[in-house]
Amino acid sequence: MKKLIAAAVLAVSAVSFAAPPQQQVVAASKPGFGDWDDDKMEGRREEREKRMRMMLVVGVAEALSLSEAEAIRLADKMKAFDDKRKPLREQMFESMKVVKAASDGDSAALPKVDQATTSILDLRTQMAAIDKEMFLSVSKELTPQKKAQLALFLAKFHRDGKQMMRGGRHHGGGQHHGR
Repeated sequence: MKKLIAAAVLAVSAVSFAAPPQQQVVAASKPGFGDWDDDKMEGRREEREKRMRMMLVVGVAEALSLSEAEAIRLADKMKAFDDKRKPLREQMFESMKVVKAASDGDSAALPKVDQATTSILDLRTQMAAIDKEMFLSVSKELTPQKKAQLALFLAKFHRDGKQMMRGGRHHGGGQHHGR
């Protein structure tokens, strides 16, 4: 049943989140903090965001033991919230490019640091509000036990997603290392 749900959600997600194919992106030769200054990383970032969305939907569907139809409705509901997040993520990416340029000593970016960092913090607050709205919407008709399962799954997904974005390793087997 889980494989059937995963396949159905992936199929729906692939159609829902489809975009024109991107050319293969080659990593920049110079290391940087998240490569904020590399415009070629845009395609890679978008692909990573699509994968994360699919993993989120499949993970929630499995964590809550949803039927195929419920998983598809969940994917549609979550996509609406992702559409709200997208412009915020793009603004955050642009602000991070300014911060990165300033950290590298770009004299044109230095006067923009305060505005960029304030923007990043404000955008994170807005993203948190959208996350809360999504949780309330998705969990509205769930039992208290299912709400708790959803909350735990989302917290773990958020933590593990941050570790993956930083290049950390996922620790399986339910082991927690004080994070």
